[in-house]
Amino acid sequence: MTGQARSALLSAELVAKLAAAGTLDDTWRPVFEAVPRQLFVPDTIWRLDPDAGGRLVPLHRAEDPDRWLALVYRDRPVDTQVDDGHPAADGTGWEVTSSASQPTVVADMLRALDPAPGMRVLEIGTGTGWNAALLAARVGAENVVSVEVDAVVAERARAALDAAGYGQVTVVTGDGADGCPDRAPFDRVLATVGVSEVPYSWVAQTRSGGRVVVPLSNTYQAPGIAVLDVAGGVASGYLGAPAVFMGLRAQRVPRPRGVRPGGGAAEDVSSTEVHPYCWAGDRAAATAIGQRVEGVHAHFEAATADTGTQWLFDPVTDSWASVDLDGGPPPYRVEQGGPRRVFDEVIAAYRWWLDAGSPPLSQWLVTVSTNGQSMTLNATSTLRAISAAGMAS
Repeated sequence: MTGQARSALLSAELVAKLAAAGTLDDTWRPVFEAVPRQLFVPDTIWRLDPDAGGRLVPLHRAEDPDRWLALVYRDRPVDTQVDDGHPAADGTGWEVTSSASQPTVVADMLRALDPAPGMRVLEIGTGTGWNAALLAARVGAENVVSVEVDAVVAERARAALDAAGYGQVTVVTGDGADGCPDRAPFDRVLATVGVSEVPYSWVAQTRSGGRVVVPLSNTYQAPGIAVLDVAGGVASGYLGAPAVFMGLRAQRVPRPRGVRPGGGAAEDVSSTEVHPYCWAGDRAAATAIGQRVEGVHAHFEAATADTGTQWLFDPVTDSWASVDLDGGPPPYRVEQGGPRRVFDEVIAAYRWWLDAGSPPLSQWLVTVSTNGQSMTLNATSTLRAISAAGMAS
């Protein structure tokens, strides 16, 4: 089988898989079929290698084209730049700074965005250009404006769009936080970077009746994709599918380079009856915790299939906590160190969530206005979810 034939086969298999899972509907399936992913992925990509100390190791298409193609057509993100384009002399890197998003997440966000032909769309974070091309195939290339902060990434995406026949897409090199006021207003705004707070400029540049779709993030648990409808200069809406994106450069939080930044002996030893899954593995609980505990990261270090250590740490203050799982029943040993007692903070936030009735993700109302961003619990969404369940039954 030729390389071209294999590419076509893998592309068709990916689209079929997404359609079978219900991720691609009749609107978006032909778009994905028309815009193959490999046209936008650069010849050098990176993959995380545990044997290299957790560093990102390059894979060059010319050296292993079959593996490169296989990675491109997995339903996974593809890392396309490390360390802002300045890898080490051996080509390895530490921080992913640009990527091609996971196809399932791309499809989820495009479906939530719901752009119609002829609508004007602003994309924040051009990356490889694949997402911009998918938008162009739906609304018309002349209606798509994409902003990319990295000049090298922007130029590469521009070249890929030209080669794929979408040269009318406007690619702007600039800070995505500013949007693109010169070409506003837009009917839709789509961010492909995570933000802890949605820049109001995106709302201001969206027509009343338009929509902003953006992945929200924080250090503890990414809340997921916020789908916000704009009316009267205010955007509001709810959380949708889960998603984790690298941050808008102005809001980027570097990947911690160790699970116990301060090291040293524990200053506080205790135990807990609550399994770490409850406050670190459950998305609804972790989302609530992330709204109340700032700057705390969670990381599970597995030892075997059912043992390991759940870490919590704040790299800014050098505070940490560990919860050991030995495969047996509770209690679980807890150690803490540093000026913050991060485990105590997380458990207090978890208790708050339980006391609030363990609200589901659908109950968080996200609002962005000139006064800033808020995430609040909204009983209306709970009633809506109950009504939907009743109708379904």
